[in-house]
Amino acid sequence: MHDAELIERCRQGDRRAQRELYTRTAPRIHRLLLRMTRNADDAAELTQQTYLLAFSRISQFHGRSALATWVYRIAVTEGLQWLRRNRQPATPRPSEFLDQSAASPAPDADLKLDMEDAMARLDPVDRVMLLLRYAAGEDYRAIAEIVNCAEGTVASRLHRARQRLRAIYQPETPAREETTSPAHRTG
Repeated sequence: MHDAELIERCRQGDRRAQRELYTRTAPRIHRLLLRMTRNADDAAELTQQTYLLAFSRISQFHGRSALATWVYRIAVTEGLQWLRRNRQPATPRPSEFLDQSAASPAPDADLKLDMEDAMARLDPVDRVMLLLRYAAGEDYRAIAEIVNCAEGTVASRLHRARQRLRAIYQPETPAREETTSPAHRTG
């Protein structure tokens, strides 16, 4: 089903079309919201809220962007509102952020958790910009449509967000073992 037909059928309240839209876009929306909230239950609730709003507002979709981009915009708005209401970053559950396919944690699991913690400390808008670009793989044009700003603004916000993330994310280097010089040996 093409987007135009899908949109029209969703406007008519067609449950099969709504299910199709959900199936096409929900995994990406949920991943974005999971990274924003750092909590599976909250992400699931926000994903549901996103689609309730999308289906109730489908008549407001005018086709100036892709349908998936429009749904992303709703999800980002809902996620940002959630982040503003819940200023304290959620405590991550390691199983949500580690390599799910491996029986044991990935070797860089600690670095991944450190990065998640650093991301959680960012301003919500900075976090969203980075997630859209690097986690969702959106280009500047799509990000501009999602967050409703100019492409040049996306570039400057991403630059600023990367700088802020670098300032926060200072992975600890392993402490060097103290070498014992002959003057400090005991025994």
